[in-house]
Amino acid sequence: MLITVLGAGTASYAACTISTLSTAPGVWGIESQGSGPGGLTNYLMQVTFAGSSPTGTFTGSEWESVGGTISGPTAISGTWVMVSPASDCEGTMTVTSPSKQTFQFSINNSGKGANIVQTDTGYTQAGFMVAQGTVTCSNLLFKNKQLSLYSYGNIPAVGGLVTGEGELKWGATGTTFTTAPNVILDLGAAGNFIVPGSGTSSISANCTGSGTLTVPSLGSSGTFNVDTVIVDGGKEALWIVTNSGDNVVGTFLQ
Repeated sequence: MLITVLGAGTASYAACTISTLSTAPGVWGIESQGSGPGGLTNYLMQVTFAGSSPTGTFTGSEWESVGGTISGPTAISGTWVMVSPASDCEGTMTVTSPSKQTFQFSINNSGKGANIVQTDTGYTQAGFMVAQGTVTCSNLLFKNKQLSLYSYGNIPAVGGLVTGEGELKWGATGTTFTTAPNVILDLGAAGNFIVPGSGTSSISANCTGSGTLTVPSLGSSGTFNVDTVIVDGGKEALWIVTNSGDNVVGTFLQ
């Protein structure tokens, strides 16, 4: 009797190193959502990792929305370390200034993304990290491009917990966009709405930006100011709403 075993072998993967996070240019965007002592809590960060584990450091900017109170961008700094062995692709980053925040992270197979959780007492917070990659950022980055929209958070003026998705088309200048043709908003008890919208966009050379998204059917509550962080070689933007009282984050994906 002949028995043949097919497909036997060892799985192949790209192991992490003590300098995976700081591999040039070492800039990452971070977004997380959850709850903390102050209520619903969302973070957006752009950080630059330097050095290598176990003495890695980082600097950057952070936006926080805590129970609808917005702060940022605030200058932050901290440390990071890979769990030994580094090839396991797990580690810890700690914001040490201006206040302490501790996150555990697990890097994906490409070394260009990671999932994170906040481990500080009183927080139930999770999110993700994406490497910026190689990109030249300016207002022309999204010129004549179409990106998908995802959003999640809380907008008290329109009923509380909300989610949204849709397609956005940027114009020839890269500074304005329209929905293609609508966005879909789930406003909880208020119901689901398929509505048109439009907006503005400005992107700086450091790959952060700002803009607006206006949904006229929501009336005076329908204009949202957003700050963004560009990642994934310019194919993705992480964003946070900066309207006082709102607590919303999301992504644009090409």
